[in-house]
Amino acid sequence: MHKIWLICKREYVSRVMKKSFLLMTLLSPLLIVVFYGIIFYFSFNKDISDAQKTILVNDATGIFENRLESTNSIVFHYKSIELAAAKRELNSKKQYAILSITQQDSVINYQLLSNEQPSLSTLAAIEGKIEKVLKDKHLQGKGIDAGILKELNAISVHIATQKNTQSGIEKGDSGATTIIGFIGAFLIYFFIFLYGVQVMKGVIEEKTNRIVEVIISSVKPFQLMLGKITGIAMVGFTQFSIWVILVGLLSGPVASLVMELANIDASAIANSGKEIGAQSGKLNMLAGFSQINIPLILGLFIFYFIGGYLFYGALFAAVGSAVDNETDTQQFMFPITMPLIFSIAIAQSVINEPGSQLALWLSMIPFSSPIIMMIRLPFGVPTSEILASMACMVAGFLATTWFAGRIYRIGILTYGKKPSYQELVKWLFRKN
Repeated sequence: MHKIWLICKREYVSRVMKKSFLLMTLLSPLLIVVFYGIIFYFSFNKDISDAQKTILVNDATGIFENRLESTNSIVFHYKSIELAAAKRELNSKKQYAILSITQQDSVINYQLLSNEQPSLSTLAAIEGKIEKVLKDKHLQGKGIDAGILKELNAISVHIATQKNTQSGIEKGDSGATTIIGFIGAFLIYFFIFLYGVQVMKGVIEEKTNRIVEVIISSVKPFQLMLGKITGIAMVGFTQFSIWVILVGLLSGPVASLVMELANIDASAIANSGKEIGAQSGKLNMLAGFSQINIPLILGLFIFYFIGGYLFYGALFAAVGSAVDNETDTQQFMFPITMPLIFSIAIAQSVINEPGSQLALWLSMIPFSSPIIMMIRLPFGVPTSEILASMACMVAGFLATTWFAGRIYRIGILTYGKKPSYQELVKWLFRKN
């Protein structure tokens, strides 16, 4: 155990003291906060986000005359205009686009002429205004008053969700649980790949430089592998902890600076949701975050963060010991990374049905449980399922460590040959 600790300490200190580690650890949180601050700035700065587009409507049908509703981003003007005159209007930059509406028999044709290809959001906004006019016209033709139509269009519904638990009825929000679940799953996915590959590269480097031949004269190959995996796990946990602390400290000052630069106040953010009738939904989402059991999710995140890394780190170490360079790792990396990619790919299905049999079994299998269980946790998972998943994760780590150790002890001293899967199986059961 002492030797494993020495190897672990050596891996930890050598990586933590690197300039690249210190720079990435200190700069990454700042870059993340600034990145989202820029998004926030562009989203709420009216001088940028609400740049108006003037659409000249050439309506030959007379159906839409003065009926298309202008918004902060799109303003409609009406004028009968020929094609040549329309091109002159566009070339002079007086108009963003010319919307021509014609009718042939009973079919209405719409054509938008502009100097640039309109974005999907702009096109969708124009189509939505046209559809609203047509629907209102159709309903008025059925004898429904325009005032009633306005009242109907103003109706907005938001359902407040509650959970029936053993401790009573608790508030919740599907949006908040989805966001937390997906962020937790993605972070684990990212860190398993990031630090697992570091384990593999470290093993390949030591093997290529023949350093390992000196090291294993003093320690067993299994001790070397376990010490390396544990040391890099400590590096990852240290870096992640510093990121969380720094992001928390930097978020407040950067948010205040962005709001000051963009001349934003709290009421502007609150009022921005009124235009689409989603203010109550936003408030419920914020309330939903406060109702989630954050200490439980954070504790289990740490467990699955470490457990998932140790599980996959052992496999990455085995791959690194079996090859002489990174190019040869491709054939062995694919079956290892496929469960991780599959777990992220199926995340949406699990979010839609977190209590399904598929979600249940995927949260028990160690190959997928670190990601799938993090998605399910905010929705509420029975304690028995959590304990069963944790037990399977521990058993899976022990199994992969034994498996990787059997391959590592032989592969670490094998040079000049690219092993096949058949040879790896032989190494697995070889006694000496």
